[in-house]
Amino acid sequence: MVRRLLGVVMLVIGVGGIVLAILGARLGHSLVDRIATNFDQTLQLTSQSLDTVSETLALAKSSITDVNTVMETAESTADDLAQTVTDTRPLLGQISDVASTQVPDSLETIQQAFPSLEQVAGVIDSTLTTLNNFRIDENILGLNLKYDLGIDYDPEVPFDQSVKELGEGLEGLPESLRTIEIYINVANNNLQTVSQDIRNLADDLETVNGRINELDPILDEYLRLITTTNDRTRQLRGQITDEVQSVKKGITFAMVWLAITQVAPLYLGWELVTNRRGSATNTLS
Repeated sequence: MVRRLLGVVMLVIGVGGIVLAILGARLGHSLVDRIATNFDQTLQLTSQSLDTVSETLALAKSSITDVNTVMETAESTADDLAQTVTDTRPLLGQISDVASTQVPDSLETIQQAFPSLEQVAGVIDSTLTTLNNFRIDENILGLNLKYDLGIDYDPEVPFDQSVKELGEGLEGLPESLRTIEIYINVANNNLQTVSQDIRNLADDLETVNGRINELDPILDEYLRLITTTNDRTRQLRGQITDEVQSVKKGITFAMVWLAITQVAPLYLGWELVTNRRGSATNTLS
C-alpha cells in the first residue's frame, strides 16, 4: 500500500514537472516577447527623441550662426559709429572756436567801426541827395536845356539810418555767440561719453560673440554623440529579434531538460503503482 502511495506521489511529481515545463516554456516565450516588445518600443521612442534632439541642435546651430553674423555686423557698426563720433569732436571744437571766439571778435570790431561808418554813410547820403537834386531845366537863347547827372537816389530810409539800424541789430550778438561755447563743449563732452560707451558696447559684443563661437564645437560634439547613440539604438533594435530567438531557444532547452528529468520519477512511480518493482524484488529474492 505504501509503495503504491509513493508511486502515485512520484507520478504526480513527474506529471507536474512535465506540465510545469510546458507552462514554463509558454510563459517564458510570452514573457520574453513582451519584454522584447516593450524594449523595442522604448528603443524606438528613444530613437525618435534623439532625432528630435538632433534636429533641435541643428536648428540651434543654424540660429547661433545667424546670431554670430548679426553680432559681428553690430560690432562692426558700433566700432564705425564710435569712430564717427570721435571724428566729429574736432569739428565741434572748430565750430566752437569760430562761433564763440572769432565771429564775436569780428562782430565787435565791426561794431566799433559802425560810428565812423554811420558818419561816412551820412556824408554819402548827403552827397547822393545833392547829386540827385542837381538838374538844369531852362530856356537859354531859345534853346530848351535839360540836364542831370543821371543819379536817381531817393531811398525811403537814409543810408546812415540803415547803417545805424544795422549796428543796433548786432548789439548783444557777440555775447550770445560766446555763450554757445558752453553748450558746444557740453555736446562735445557728451559725444566723448557716447563714443566711449559705444566702444564698450562693441567690446561687449565681441566678448559675447566669442562665447557664442565657443558653443559651435560643443554643439558639433553633442550632434556627434547623439548621432552615434541613435545609430547604436537602431543597431540594438535590429539585434533584438536574434537575441529574443536565442533566449526562447534557451528557455525551450531548459524546459525540455526539466521535462526529461521527470522521466525517472514517472517510471519509478509507475513501477511502484503497478507493483512491478515489488514483484521483481520478490523474484530476485
